[in-house]
Amino acid sequence: KKMLSRWIGVSSLKNSCLVLLALFFLLCSQPKADAPIVEHTIADDGWVEVPLDFTFPFWGNSYTTSFMFANGVVGFISPNNIPGTGIVNDGLCCSGIDFENATYSSMSSQGYGGVRFDFTIMPWHTDLIDTGPGHFYTQGDSTYQKYMWEAVDEYYQTARENTFDLTIYPLGNIHMTYQEVDIANHSVTVAVVGDLSEGEYIQWFYNHPTSGAIYWDTSESAPVDIGEGASICDVVPL
Repeated sequence: KKMLSRWIGVSSLKNSCLVLLALFFLLCSQPKADAPIVEHTIADDGWVEVPLDFTFPFWGNSYTTSFMFANGVVGFISPNNIPGTGIVNDGLCCSGIDFENATYSSMSSQGYGGVRFDFTIMPWHTDLIDTGPGHFYTQGDSTYQKYMWEAVDEYYQTARENTFDLTIYPLGNIHMTYQEVDIANHSVTVAVVGDLSEGEYIQWFYNHPTSGAIYWDTSESAPVDIGEGASICDVVPL
């Protein structure tokens, strides 16, 4: 009876452990609730600080906060304290920069040079504004941070809406998606930028409204020139 009692005890313990393990697996396997979507009011050439729930590695640095700009950029240096410039409230107005061809000193009309653009991700850097129907959203938790521009106009071109987003992850990878982009009167840049004084940048796309464009993705070994009046669909067919 003692032996039977002991075996029952062990069996009960095993069954209890199995139940606990099954419950743990069930809880862990449940889909995680989506993080809440937060809407922000961002004025023309404005920005909003978006704290991160993880540490984001970027060009050799680590960041725990970020800044979402109305003009299609996410940065990691406070726009109120750009080193060595004295710039206050820099909204990265008002057009994209061609990093492939611009000199460092010419990258800012105010004379500050390229430091304005250091440590930024540019899913669609141009001149954007919410004239009423547009929205700026963020969503994130400890596994990702997403920034969303929805139906945001080219500067006072209310028929030209732009909807796109950027997501960053704790391992340092990023993801950009585009639903609709429509810019006619401003330059546009898609790039990631580290320390520009050290030449740290990757430019995937640049378009000037009067002089053609440059396109680059992972299927091409080098940037592709798209001449004035040409179509990207003809130069880089799907």
